Order: sequence, then structure tokens, then C-alpha cells
Amino acid sequence: MKIHTCKSLEILCVVVLGVTYGSTTGNDQMTTLKKEISPITAEQDRIFVTFTNRLHPNNRIGYRLFEHTPIVYGQVPQNVRKAGIDVTEPAKLEKAFSERPSVVTIKHRIDEEHWIRQDWTLYIVPEKDGIDMLLIVETFDEGLPSYYGVQQCFRMSGRTNSEWRQKIAKTPAFSEYDFWTDEKEPPEGASLSWVRRKGQWQKLPATRETVGARTPLGVLIDHRRTQGKPMDKVGPYKAKMLEPIDDGLITRSNLEGTWISGIFWEGTSHVTNHHPADCLHAIVNIGGIPPYTKRAIRGKIYWFQGSKNDLVKHFQRDFTK
Repeated sequence: MKIHTCKSLEILCVVVLGVTYGSTTGNDQMTTLKKEISPITAEQDRIFVTFTNRLHPNNRIGYRLFEHTPIVYGQVPQNVRKAGIDVTEPAKLEKAFSERPSVVTIKHRIDEEHWIRQDWTLYIVPEKDGIDMLLIVETFDEGLPSYYGVQQCFRMSGRTNSEWRQKIAKTPAFSEYDFWTDEKEPPEGASLSWVRRKGQWQKLPATRETVGARTPLGVLIDHRRTQGKPMDKVGPYKAKMLEPIDDGLITRSNLEGTWISGIFWEGTSHVTNHHPADCLHAIVNIGGIPPYTKRAIRGKIYWFQGSKNDLVKHFQRDFTK
């Protein structure tokens, strides 16, 4: 097990990369860190990250880089020209990220059942408004087809959630489940989750059924892979698809609307809101990579004091230059 820590003026993150072998038990996968940081659980062949913010105490957000199985569609491009990949970009971005202060680097080989063999390198850099992320995907002899959707899990379990989930995340400021765990159905106003449609913020309903929406990329991909008849439910949790959204930015605000958390990845095709784990998901297309080639994908976790409109400004600064 490897433990990495990184600090900035506002964000402290702790990363545990763990792989279970043989009869290793759950207790063997737990490590107690500094007093102000709760333990991080590393499950078998999984990467978990937990974030705490010194300006927003008593909240700890969890993140899992990949889970379940990918959504696969299309053919593998046979060369970088057909793939539209600039082969110099990954090296440039890796150099830029690796030289930034407090960077954490995680390397992980993906070779589980139902996955095409590939290497991932994740760079995590704390910033004042959240965490900058860079994912480098490197293929082997198979390459990746044009659509290879992998689910990213952004977890905000609250005080009332299962104890094992709280080992990964305990975030009462952003927990929807705290508001309605004892109810048969969520009460009015239980949703803290937002997406953008036609330039306006709209809530994703908090329901026991997983719900989500397609980005423009998701609309295109689902149209192609279903011969023009997109399915009602998508992803590992069979999220009910609502009306399409503008982009892959999905966020939670606290009840007062004074704190923001959210996630965005380039290439996001779908976003979902899942209970009872209190997760936001981004399904990200990492595909379209020829054999023995690297592709760079940028992402960001946002967490700062501000409004949803402030978040739009930060997002546009980071991703729409």
C-alpha cells in the first residue's frame, strides 16, 4: 500500500492505492493517518482519494477513479491521424503537471475482467478552488475503440449513511441522503445536485432511482450505438436519462447555496446522481486510442466558497479558453 499526501493553502488530499491479494482482509486495507484526517479504505484493485478543505471543516469528499465495467462501442483507430491525437500533447501536459507544487502521481494498470489492458497515470494538483487532474491513458496491442466510457465516482456520503461508506467520504454539507434517509420518498427541496440546460442551472431530482442526463457527446454516442433509438437508462447503475444538458459539469451546493463542490472531465458523455451512496458520476469517454499510444484527458474537482454562478466562471476559465 502506498500513501501520498499533498497540501495547498486550502486543500489537503490523501491518496491510498491498494491492491488485495489472496486472503487479505478489509482491516489490512485501513491505515490511520494524521489526527485531522480520517482513514482511507483501499478496496481491491481500486483507487480512492479523499479530500478535506481547511476552510470547510468537518467535510471529507471521496473520489474513486474507476468502477464497474466500461461502456464500449465502435472500432479501434489504427493510427493517430485517424484518431485525431497529437502525440506530443501527453508528454507536454505530463511535464507541466509533474512540475507543479504538491503534485500527487498515481500509476495503475487496468487489467480486470471485461476491461481492455491499459495503463493509467493520474496527476492530482491542489488549487485554491479545488483539484486539477490529468489522466494519461496508455494502450497496448488492442488499443481502445472510439467510445470507451468509464465511470468516475464523486462521493459525498453524509452522517446518516452506512459506516463503511463514511470511511471513504463523510460530507454532511453536500449530503442529500442526510435530508431524507428516514423518508419513504425524498421531501420537497431534498436535491442539492445541479446541471446546466440551455445556459440555466437546473436541479437533478433526488430520488431513490438513479437519474442522469446526456451531454451533447452522450446524445451523439447513444444515437449511434442504438441505431437512433436511445435507451431510457444508461450506465452501471441504470440511470434514468432526463433531458440533455449543456456539458459535463455536475455540482452539489450546500443548502444555503454558499459552498460549491463539483466535477468535470473532458469527454464526459453522461452524468448521474446515485443514492444511497450520495455520489455524482461522470461517465467519461477515454477511447479512440490506437495500439501503443497515449491520450491525455483533463479534469477538475471544484470545492470552494461561492455560488453556482461563480462556478461557471471558474469552469469557463479552466476549460473554454
